[in-house]
Amino acid sequence: MDYALGDFLMFTPEVYLRLFERTNDALGSWLWAVVAVLLAVPVLLYQPLSWGRRLVPVVMAAGWGLTAALFMMRFYAPINWPVGPFGWVFALQAGLLMLIALRAPPARVGLIALAGWGVVLLVLSWVTVHETGTWRSVALPGVTPDMTAAATAVLAMAWPRRWRWGLLVIPLLWCAFSALVHWALGLWWLLAVPVAGLCMVLTALAWPDRQR
Repeated sequence: MDYALGDFLMFTPEVYLRLFERTNDALGSWLWAVVAVLLAVPVLLYQPLSWGRRLVPVVMAAGWGLTAALFMMRFYAPINWPVGPFGWVFALQAGLLMLIALRAPPARVGLIALAGWGVVLLVLSWVTVHETGTWRSVALPGVTPDMTAAATAVLAMAWPRRWRWGLLVIPLLWCAFSALVHWALGLWWLLAVPVAGLCMVLTALAWPDRQR
């Protein structure tokens, strides 16, 4: 007997897409606080003083923790059992980012690079809106796992390459897993998000060191 990859999933595309709206609804008005923090990240990365940039990995750590606790453990893990262990791995990534905040602030990033990164992440965030037809399902970095991994890959370019390997192992594993899930569900538009995340991780690993 032949089995397709989708036969191992115990949920439908509609149930999966509903997770994004349920997560945003659970945040309520706090969703706007997340948006405000996300908008503050490029401002911090442009700061000439290292103490301002040192807050960036702290924000990233909070995003990984929130994603693990809310989207993954509360909503996603009950319908897809491998997500439960991944939730703990996401918590580990949050701890790693806190350690990096103490050891190595990111380099300052120019306005052109910040604008380019922002446009890419903004487009990816709205793929779920295109798929569902409602803005309430927007996928934000620091809230949903694919976007959190993709944003981390982008931001990792601000660190020396020796730090990026530790930062990007978990995003790489998650994006590969998520791409398989989207493929199995036949969510071709949404498949672009983890695939883009994989491309960003590989790009970040090869990206030359920035001048501080």
